[in-house]
Amino acid sequence: METTVTLRPPFEYSWWVFAIGIALAALALLLLIWGLYKIFYKKKAPKVKEPMPEGYRKPIPQHLFIIKRKYIAGISKLKNDYEKEKITKREAYLKLSLMIRGYVHEATGIDVEKCTLNDVKGMGIRHLDKLMEEYYVPEFAEDKRAEGRDFATSCNTAVGVIREWN
Repeated sequence: METTVTLRPPFEYSWWVFAIGIALAALALLLLIWGLYKIFYKKKAPKVKEPMPEGYRKPIPQHLFIIKRKYIAGISKLKNDYEKEKITKREAYLKLSLMIRGYVHEATGIDVEKCTLNDVKGMGIRHLDKLMEEYYVPEFAEDKRAEGRDFATSCNTAVGVIREWN
């Protein structure tokens, strides 16, 4: 018994198969060129450093830890004195202000002890401007405007900022 087999020509496909193949090859080539450009030729923009205030020095972690402990203990003592009514609210806020400013001066070398709130905002020291706003009104305003402020909350906020400082 004899069987015959008829073979078809090797590339008997429609034209669209070739068109898809060419499109995929072009896409792959474009992606390859784009990737190489991104790796080798695209220059990264230099990071712009914010100008640091005069006198700034980066704190040494060991020293910063000691300074943090010292000021957190001081704020805790101040809070206890206020709760035992040894000092008035205005005196407490004044001392808290001096402690925070002293902490920043010891930690960074920046002399914020004589700066106003606007001066500190202009320096761009993270969290310090918000913390100073917290005690600025009770420290300098008449007693009636300071009545709504809770000194314990202000102390807790100050301790939180000191702990997060790096």
